[in-house]
Amino acid sequence: APADYAVWRTSDLVVQAPDDRVARWSTDPRSGTPGLPDLSPGAELPVCLRTVVGGRPVFVGPDE
Repeated sequence: APADYAVWRTSDLVVQAPDDRVARWSTDPRSGTPGLPDLSPGAELPVCLRTVVGGRPVFVGPDE
């Protein structure tokens, strides 16, 4: 089936959790918890490089 997805360029991937015990557990590679882009104030924001809908590109960034 045709896919819908976006490709992003991001700097650091982080695991943020309000509870320090959860944050320590989540950063363990064995937990399988994926990192997410750092969206905290002052961090470099992710940039969308390409968006595909129904298997067809609908947006292609200038760097692609």
